[in-house]
Amino acid sequence: HYEARIAPVEDSHPGNNRYDAWIEITGDPRLLLVTAYQGDPLSEVLRKQFTVEVVEDPHTLRAGQLSGCRGVIFNNVPAWEVPAEFLASLGFFVSGQGGGFLMAGGKRSFGAGGYFRSAVDALLPVSMELKKDQRKLVASMAIVLDRSGSMTAGVGGGRTKMDLANEGSAKAIEFMGYQDNVAVFAVDSEAHEMVPMQRISDQSNKDDLMDTTRRITSGGGGIFVYNGLKAGWKALRGTNTGTRHIILFADAADAEQPGDGPGADYKSLLDQVVKEGGTCSVIALGTEHDSDAAFLKDVAARGKGRIFFTDRPEDLPNVFTAETLAVTRNAFISDPVETLVSGQWQEISTKAMPWLPQVDGYNLSYKRDWASQALVTKDEYAAPLVAWGQRGAGPTAAVCFALGGEFSESVRAWPAYGDFLQTTARWLMGEDVPPDIGLRWDMAGTALGIDLLYAGEWEQTFAQSPPRILLASGERADNRREATWERMQPGHYRAAIDLTEGEVVRGAIQAGKHTIAFGPLTVGSNAEWSFDPARIEELRQVSAQSGGRELVDLKEVWKSPPMRELTDLRRWLLPLALLLILADALITRMGWRMPQLALARRVTETRLAVYSSAALPQPAALNQEKPEEPAVVVAGEDAGAAQRRNRFARAKKR
Repeated sequence: HYEARIAPVEDSHPGNNRYDAWIEITGDPRLLLVTAYQGDPLSEVLRKQFTVEVVEDPHTLRAGQLSGCRGVIFNNVPAWEVPAEFLASLGFFVSGQGGGFLMAGGKRSFGAGGYFRSAVDALLPVSMELKKDQRKLVASMAIVLDRSGSMTAGVGGGRTKMDLANEGSAKAIEFMGYQDNVAVFAVDSEAHEMVPMQRISDQSNKDDLMDTTRRITSGGGGIFVYNGLKAGWKALRGTNTGTRHIILFADAADAEQPGDGPGADYKSLLDQVVKEGGTCSVIALGTEHDSDAAFLKDVAARGKGRIFFTDRPEDLPNVFTAETLAVTRNAFISDPVETLVSGQWQEISTKAMPWLPQVDGYNLSYKRDWASQALVTKDEYAAPLVAWGQRGAGPTAAVCFALGGEFSESVRAWPAYGDFLQTTARWLMGEDVPPDIGLRWDMAGTALGIDLLYAGEWEQTFAQSPPRILLASGERADNRREATWERMQPGHYRAAIDLTEGEVVRGAIQAGKHTIAFGPLTVGSNAEWSFDPARIEELRQVSAQSGGRELVDLKEVWKSPPMRELTDLRRWLLPLALLLILADALITRMGWRMPQLALARRVTETRLAVYSSAALPQPAALNQEKPEEPAVVVAGEDAGAAQRRNRFARAKKR
């Protein structure tokens, strides 16, 4: 994703000062490996057969990295380190674009990594929902909230920082199980118990606790951290659960009272917490550069917990949720367990796999109804260790034990380690798209045009099942829709989709069992300022052919252009033709002749003179009259009738 901006001192057209675009670099099928390890052994194994992009800092992930990618692997990466937009975009990447997704790892993955009810939870072939009989996995949590004067600051929408911290705490209670215990304290100079430590018995009880938490109000002064931690740990010590955890929420610029002195300071208190099996995490409102950030970092480090910084109060509910899920869904079994082969591996590979006899630890989960499994634990849970399934157009898989780092010694010593990973990755990437079908797209203003070109047997395939075109917009790819094709001719489909300015779109063409992904793409800048020379030339031609003009100065728009129009002569020619016909009839009837002009008369006389001198008889001969024939008289006819008859006879002879 590239973006360019300019800021001229004087600018009459600010609308064209920004441009952004997505550039796709195509190549061999690529795997995206997101890992928590430097020098991950997975990358070394996978690079022997595939092109692998390794990301060791999950915070840098962007949805654009899914372009051209055929599969994504999360290896022991916690959810709170992955940008929410990237996590959300994986749903369409798998179900719509046919990409593969695999999650593997130890204590920072699956439920322990905060993925329960996350954007990728529904993609996984295993469920992280704990069953009620898992008593040793029950959690107790004390939420310690900063209610100092700084929490009264407004954050928009009529809400304060305190309101959002309360909402975050209520969200934490919402995601806890009915067997879990919770307490809430509001701290200024003292710790005020708002919700006593108690077991969440049912939904009604949970709703009451959430309502009580949402009503906490801000006091004054600053937060006395030691007092809050002390009250929280006192409440937790009375519980007997597998997990006991403190969440401390404080302002990174206003966190006071490290302690009252030797033996009564936060360091000694946290040492005692950790020694007795408790932990402490910190959610800090602010940045790592605030005045008390270093102090809060040390609290989290000594409490063997996590530290979250956010300067966006509206993000607090999500941060509380992620931390709660990481604690209450921490179902990692750290004891070695033997394995049992289920016999379903042939769905992925026809080659038999010599499975490892045991793993050093695993994430407890349960196979979903639509999934298959190849390896399960040989303990009371019979939990899946290797599972897979199909989610929409794409495959997903789960390896519930560590493939690197802690708890992976037995796995990395497994002789079939590389074969297992390469076979799983090959299945994850799916089949290659046949060479006789292809996709191209173009952008004209805000209109996206997509052409699907194909040949061979695809015509018969599409006659039975036409291709589908799916689109998802937004950074999270959560606004999904299906476009309509237009069949242009055999071997060619086209679709036209209107986009909004700045909208990021991903798409996929589902053709039979194959999927062709494209995007992200976007309307790079304001279409009003997109000066495509070809489009401008088209407009000029339209203007010229229609008798218009090109206006480059708005002052000229008010001047009337020269008007040129065609006149239909038929309405004039028809009456004129009728008049000519009538005139010709009249002239014929009256015997009228056109008078001869003087010049024409002289020419005629000259020609006659030439002819007469050469061949014509002399005028005297011409003027000589023939003797009149005697009149024929018919008996009984009077003289007048005989005379008329004789004149008629002579006229006929002439």
